[in-house]
Amino acid sequence: LQFTRDRKRMSVIVRCSGRSWCITKGADSVMACRIAGGLPEPADADILKFSRAGLRTLVVASRELDGAFLDEWLSAFHHARGILDESKEQKIAEVVSRMEQDLQFVGITAVEDRLQEGVPQAIDTIKRTGARVWVLTGDKTETAVNIATSCALFGEGTRLAYVVDCTTIEQAQESLERAQRKIGDARDSGLVIDGGTLLLALADDRCRRLIYELGIASRSCICSRMSPMQKFQIVQLVREADPKRVALTVGDGANDVPMLLGGNVGVGIRGREGVAAVQVCDVAITQFRFLVPLLLCHGRRSYRRVALFFCYYLYKNLTLLVADLAWMHWDGFAAHIAFPEYLSIAFNAFFTSWHILLVLGFDRDLPDAISNLHPELYRVGPQNELFNAWVFGEWMLYALEHGLVAWLVPFAMVGDSEWTSRRFWVSSTCAFTNVVHICCLKLVMASENPLSQMTLLPTLGAWIMYVCYLWGLCYTPLGWNVQPTMRYIAEEIFTVGGAITTIMIAPPLALSLDFVVRTIRRYKYPSALQTLRAKLRDGRVSPQTATCYKSDP
Repeated sequence: LQFTRDRKRMSVIVRCSGRSWCITKGADSVMACRIAGGLPEPADADILKFSRAGLRTLVVASRELDGAFLDEWLSAFHHARGILDESKEQKIAEVVSRMEQDLQFVGITAVEDRLQEGVPQAIDTIKRTGARVWVLTGDKTETAVNIATSCALFGEGTRLAYVVDCTTIEQAQESLERAQRKIGDARDSGLVIDGGTLLLALADDRCRRLIYELGIASRSCICSRMSPMQKFQIVQLVREADPKRVALTVGDGANDVPMLLGGNVGVGIRGREGVAAVQVCDVAITQFRFLVPLLLCHGRRSYRRVALFFCYYLYKNLTLLVADLAWMHWDGFAAHIAFPEYLSIAFNAFFTSWHILLVLGFDRDLPDAISNLHPELYRVGPQNELFNAWVFGEWMLYALEHGLVAWLVPFAMVGDSEWTSRRFWVSSTCAFTNVVHICCLKLVMASENPLSQMTLLPTLGAWIMYVCYLWGLCYTPLGWNVQPTMRYIAEEIFTVGGAITTIMIAPPLALSLDFVVRTIRRYKYPSALQTLRAKLRDGRVSPQTATCYKSDP
């Protein structure tokens, strides 16, 4: 009779020397009511003692089965297993429950659940990022608190508030309010709440709000005696209370599957409890300590890359659009294009998109060993420092300035307001060249290592691709057929007075404001990352002397 998350016990029926027995083991909370006379007082005391020592306990009980009862029960059990409608699981549970009644107490098992290597250090590092750590477990409250202390979830100075053993919603609300007053504004506080209390509290809106507020006010929280569905409900409570918060769920067993599915991101740990958690998770690791490099290295860098990619992608398209709008305004919106069509078509496909993947993919700010030792760098993500309304607005303002400079400089120096003239198309090609150069250089300036090979080589590749594409339009029959206005334009750029000058002065002129702003920020208002990088360059921080979490094999 298999273990399930609702039963919290399992049984086996054995025959020995002509006698039949049902042997059951399970959590003390469900076994007490199935043992004739309940748990003996010495056994209850031993369970409490073992739990406080951090051991996981199970109660073992048995009953001898009468032959007639066993035959009748087996017949009912096989009949229940043969049901094909929705009532099958309920019927099986009812039949199994009949077997697991009037048991005789046999004994208690207490097993040490050893922590993996590096768990206390990993939890301490994660807490220093500013994250709130909630441990949702099926263990007894005493066992959970003892393990929490041994793995640095709770420290010696942690102010603990207990919300346990409540029997009514009113009592649960009163305990939650009392815990809120006890925690107050303590810098290091923890909350302990049990599954029975949660079962009552989750049914009341006021209690749900109190649980969320307590969890956020506390640096750590333990929820004990939790069923898998309660774990899922707690995750949903957090996500519904504040949709802006990101819930990262970590689990290693089948009981954690609902929780992993309920979080924004689920991390499964491949271990001895099977692969159910790994099969449903978003990311799989082999040990808990690998969560540190997953967050502080991969996660932090991914956030920076995505934020920069999104801002840059809209920026470069708006830059080209602003140049188009400048000509449209000058032309009186006469429906004349500003740039040759086949240059505009290739702008995203060949000149300004593919190389950003290489630049950002290989752009690294700090060695892994340094990143793992400075969890405060991770806070830029939860605090939205790299992507918010101000950052996005700044990129768009730069796009406005860059697009105007890219168009107005060539148009003022060599341009012609007559749309059909050769001078107009020379200035148009110069302006488009400026847009490509400005956008490529802007990405170089925004990268963490602007002078590295993996930043300069893709940028140079994009520029070479533009030159080859321009040559194809200007000097090949195919280019003359699809874009007649581009015939020999590249040659005229070097012969028309001032045309080549516009390509040389427009990008530095457009990016001068960026350079000044970045210089002021770097030396007057440096970020934590810039400060640490400066120390690394000066030799005050060395990756060789740092303690690094080994990579996941």
